[in-house]
Amino acid sequence: MRKFKSKYMLGACIVGSIVSAGAAAQVAAINNTGRAEAMSAWETTLKHEAPAMEGCFSSTFPDMGWQAVRCGAPPKLVMKPRHVASGNARTTTDNRVLITGNGDDYAARTGRLTHSAVGSFPSVSGVTTGVVQYSLQINTDNDSNPAACAQFGFSSCKTWQQYVYSSDADEDSSNGFDPVIFIESWVYADSTSEYDAAGCPSGWDAYEGNACVINSESVRVPLVPVSGIAGVKLTGSATSGGVDTVSFSVNGRAYSVSQRASTVDINKIWRLTEFNIFGNGARTQTVSFNRGSHVTVNVAVNDGTTNAPTCLGNAGQTFEQNNLTRGSCSVFGGASPGISFPQSN
Repeated sequence: MRKFKSKYMLGACIVGSIVSAGAAAQVAAINNTGRAEAMSAWETTLKHEAPAMEGCFSSTFPDMGWQAVRCGAPPKLVMKPRHVASGNARTTTDNRVLITGNGDDYAARTGRLTHSAVGSFPSVSGVTTGVVQYSLQINTDNDSNPAACAQFGFSSCKTWQQYVYSSDADEDSSNGFDPVIFIESWVYADSTSEYDAAGCPSGWDAYEGNACVINSESVRVPLVPVSGIAGVKLTGSATSGGVDTVSFSVNGRAYSVSQRASTVDINKIWRLTEFNIFGNGARTQTVSFNRGSHVTVNVAVNDGTTNAPTCLGNAGQTFEQNNLTRGSCSVFGGASPGISFPQSN
């Protein structure tokens, strides 16, 4: 009888241990879910309360405010514009091209001027690619912007702006990686004679196509391997009369850099938004994923309405690329309108 009693007691202990372990796992899952929701709310709060001044800032979850930090020098990187002819964007839900970039990409077009955009990767699987040269970019329209031209001495011009995370500010892996965020701003003179006469302002670099380009100051951020991009969010915003801001968040840390909105007055024309993972400038134009990679791209855009944006194909603005093939594009409205699409290889 004692043997049976011991046996039953042992069985009860085992069952109890299993139940306890299961309960602990359930509590941990609930805690993780709660933390993820709290962190998402924290990121949203920081986005709405972005610093209204130029400079560099950081925040740590669960703090709801930004603290000023020392800015780094403007990176020497240039994220080149697309080389294909403009004007071929089309409304689409399917854009199966074997490589993404240099114009071959989806973009969200809002009905009104875009105030901000958030890029993220809600689903990432099969990715083993680690620390390599790559960038995350939110790219605006490259279009006519009369409000910006006079300050450059041009009677007519186009402007373009990029909100960038770079895994390495100098594109040189031999000396380690220096991950930063910054804003890259462009102006294109429509008249070659005006461009030749005025040149580019002090601090700006001349570029082909009657262009001038400048990078904002930067702030150092965590180095994220390509396999870890599911945990990041990149945000770009533009405020008339205020500042333009790029923000980056990962693992409960957030960072931002702001510059004068009058740099190229992108707030006057911004309606189109491209977001994706690309190469890192001239030296590494393409980021290559391992075979079997699956990545979902989400682009949330804010134009002050709950209306779904239009998804445009062949609407990418940057030259840098990745080696993934895009699937169909979906659009959605509501509290956080945007577009979403899968890409894989």
